[in-house]
Amino acid sequence: MMKSKRQFRTPQGLIVCFLAATCLIQSSSDAHQGTKVTDSTATRIVRPGVTHKQVVSSRGPWIVNILQIDLTQSELHIGAGRAFDRFFGREKTSSIAQRHNTADHVVIAALNADFFSLKTGEIENNNIIDGTFVKGTPMTGSPFDTFDNVHSQFAMTRNRKPLIDRFAFEGSITWSHGVTTGLTGINDLPRLQSLILYSDSYGPTTPTDTLNIPIREWPLTPAGTRFDTLLCVVSGESSTGGTPITTGSFVLSAYGRTEGSLTSFHKGDTVKVWTGLTPNRGPITTLVGGWPRLVLNGKNIAANADSLEGTFPRFSANRHPRSGVGFSQDSTKVYFIIVDGRSEKSVGMSLIEFGDLMIAEGIYQGMNLDGGGSTTLVINGTIVNSPTDPAGERPVGNCLLLFATKPK
Repeated sequence: MMKSKRQFRTPQGLIVCFLAATCLIQSSSDAHQGTKVTDSTATRIVRPGVTHKQVVSSRGPWIVNILQIDLTQSELHIGAGRAFDRFFGREKTSSIAQRHNTADHVVIAALNADFFSLKTGEIENNNIIDGTFVKGTPMTGSPFDTFDNVHSQFAMTRNRKPLIDRFAFEGSITWSHGVTTGLTGINDLPRLQSLILYSDSYGPTTPTDTLNIPIREWPLTPAGTRFDTLLCVVSGESSTGGTPITTGSFVLSAYGRTEGSLTSFHKGDTVKVWTGLTPNRGPITTLVGGWPRLVLNGKNIAANADSLEGTFPRFSANRHPRSGVGFSQDSTKVYFIIVDGRSEKSVGMSLIEFGDLMIAEGIYQGMNLDGGGSTTLVINGTIVNSPTDPAGERPVGNCLLLFATKPK
């Protein structure tokens, strides 16, 4: 598999180092160069089923914000938002949240999610919003991990169950004469010997920077669904890159020797498009990426992150601001959890400390999200943490959203 050549922002300076929650509120001597920090815990009910807790601890010192979400409350559901609802671009988490308030539902909270390119805003991992792939990739597109691999991702299923797994995209294209070809990705970067499906969320055209790989492209018009398969009709002749993507349509792009397999197909042919994930955990409505998993079945596995998911000591062992998501053993409670960093009041955490914090707060399965200057938790339109960028809140690629359905 070719390594991504897109430049994603470095996770350098992220956080990790911690205590059990019971220790968070215990008095201890302040070891941070004389900074006086008063231990405290404040809890408030945001709305039925949603509780916000802020913990200030002199151990570290740390300032921690935890949002507990009770999924047994039927009006609550967890989704995701993309910067400006486009594939490229960056937008503040608070702005994404504000834009998603509608007549049918209100955004209660938002948490920054995946790592992304500072230049383009493209996220590194798979992304599904409202059951539709924004990005599908078989390999996490980060140049910073120490070896090529699939990073951990957080999902919500159609039946409202949270999941954490290392999901990889898989798919296929079946032509009217019965030939089936593997689909490499959705809105993914061109790779040698790949077959990529581009949707209108990618932009007005398919990529033009294709590393001088031979290309063949076919516009596709949706023609209905059959079970979990999308039916499409070839609506145009083949081209060689930069094909327009009209609203509601797709373009199938073949790179390298793969392009030769499409030479016999013509306008009007019917194709079946199947997309999914491995492992197959059933229909997924929401999927965002992060890096790495910290808690597995109630155990802290952060010490193995460098070997399991290719993190590195500057990222895993150093203390940084952190963002994370997890859920309880019975899967009924989801937690948005963040730690401030890079200040005298809160120095941030290592991944091991962050995993300890998650377990102490009741998280049975948990993972790290993008942190550092991206760390942002918004509750009812207000940022409850202290972003570290000099300009304040950092524009990001995507975020998790907590919605509450409005009563009819």
